Amino acid sequence: MVAKTKTLVTCIDRDDDIGWKAGLVTPIIGKEALLSAATKLALADAEESDVNAIFEAVRIYEQLRTGDTGVEPEVVLIAGDRSVGAVSDRKIGQKLDDVLAQFHADSAILVSDGAEDEWIIPIIQSRVKIDSVRRVVVKQIEPLENTFYALKRLMEDPKITRTFLPPLGLILFLLAVSLLLNLSGETLGLILGIVGVYLMLKGTGRENLIIEFADSVKQSFYTGKISFVTYIVALVLLLVGTSQGIMGYTDASAEIGEWFLLSLVYFINSSIWWYIGAALAPIIGRMMSMVIEKERIVRHWAILFSIIASGLILWGGSEAIIWLSKDVQPMGYFTLFFSILGAILLSFMGVKLSLYMRGTQPKAHREDAACVDSAEESATRE
Repeated sequence: MVAKTKTLVTCIDRDDDIGWKAGLVTPIIGKEALLSAATKLALADAEESDVNAIFEAVRIYEQLRTGDTGVEPEVVLIAGDRSVGAVSDRKIGQKLDDVLAQFHADSAILVSDGAEDEWIIPIIQSRVKIDSVRRVVVKQIEPLENTFYALKRLMEDPKITRTFLPPLGLILFLLAVSLLLNLSGETLGLILGIVGVYLMLKGTGRENLIIEFADSVKQSFYTGKISFVTYIVALVLLLVGTSQGIMGYTDASAEIGEWFLLSLVYFINSSIWWYIGAALAPIIGRMMSMVIEKERIVRHWAILFSIIASGLILWGGSEAIIWLSKDVQPMGYFTLFFSILGAILLSFMGVKLSLYMRGTQPKAHREDAACVDSAEESATRE
């Protein structure tokens, strides 16, 4: 006579609904015990999906027991813990070990009430072979449950939440402000600008700049450095520059009509020096902190002069375009030429000043600075 295969029909309740709703302790073994448990759970919560899973486990058990399948079945209900995750999965593994010690199964059939319970498949497979998986979901809500579960898993992923939720939250906040203040047009432009900047940073792999800037501001505040004040100054200058740019854009649109590119030039021309001031404020604050801490300023000179040179080029270019649009060509060409020349001279002065300050450092300090520069360049390449 051929020995029958011992199969354990295992119903899994990963979040222990049977425990905290019906007050039952698992493992629960046997058909009658499972039917009694399902009845108690249904009386406690008629909408609980685990009730369907328990009845399905009993149905499969009956099919295997009464059919000519060559199988010796047993049915069991195992629950985890309300703290779904490592805690509940560990409890399921321990309870399954206890069951297998009593019923030496050759294989198992897993019955669950949804996709979430199937995360414990590896736990069961490490102890007994799984022949089949039966997922029991109320038909009317299956697409909704799948969608909800997928969203739930995404929201639990730290990478997803840190990447997408902050910009999405900011956009929703700005939309709410626009509805309250009836500034839908201006807010839409601001949202598009924020999304554009974020996508540029994300595309170039520099999305951490915003986080690093926020950490730098927080560190400056906690340590009481003067650079915290300059960060506030930079924010104020940025807001003033934006308002000045919008005013210049609006005035230009009223004067020259709806010519977007030329109006954008007026925006740059009206706001550029405010933006340059906003960019210089944190650097100047850092330099002042270094002077207070008696540190030697080296690389910051080149950065400072380069920012001013960039502002001069942008201002000169916008000014030249405005003169040329008014058909005053000599003034436009002269403005562009001298702004480029001035930017080159400023950049040269910044580099020479940085090299001079580096040359006046003691040898030990120069070696430390070189190591820091090399580390920063390596991090940038990575």
